[in-house]
Amino acid sequence: MSPSLALCFFSLIFTLVGAVFGTVGYREVRKTDHLLRKGMTAQGVVTRLAPMKLEGQSEASITIRSTGTTVYCPVIAWTTADDRPMETTSKLGRARDKTFRVGSRVEVRYDPADPSRWTLPAEGNGLGRVFVAMGALFLVLGLGFFAGILYVQVL
Repeated sequence: MSPSLALCFFSLIFTLVGAVFGTVGYREVRKTDHLLRKGMTAQGVVTRLAPMKLEGQSEASITIRSTGTTVYCPVIAWTTADDRPMETTSKLGRARDKTFRVGSRVEVRYDPADPSRWTLPAEGNGLGRVFVAMGALFLVLGLGFFAGILYVQVL
């Protein structure tokens, strides 16, 4: 494989990864922002913490610090404005000492047309914004590599 073809492939990978990360993050940020602005508010109670064990894919996988540890996702019971009981599990798992305690009261924002679409204002939009920033960085790097390849070939 020639160096310019390898660099083209490298820039394409960076551009595609950036586009995917940016799109996923942007959609999550928009969904959460919409629920925070226009969603109905309900008071919920953390009924339990659902444990989730973080494990590597295989023996050959890269070992990360959190591999083999357990994080906890709060399970929240709340009632919609039309008196439908809901029990939902947060997508964001944390260490036991950094998550909500059982019995804690939390505010839930939900879509009245589809209560399965909900968010906790206390969790914010940080993770989605990180994905958008990573996507933008990878996209700019990929396009920059591609522009550099074109510039060198024109010279």
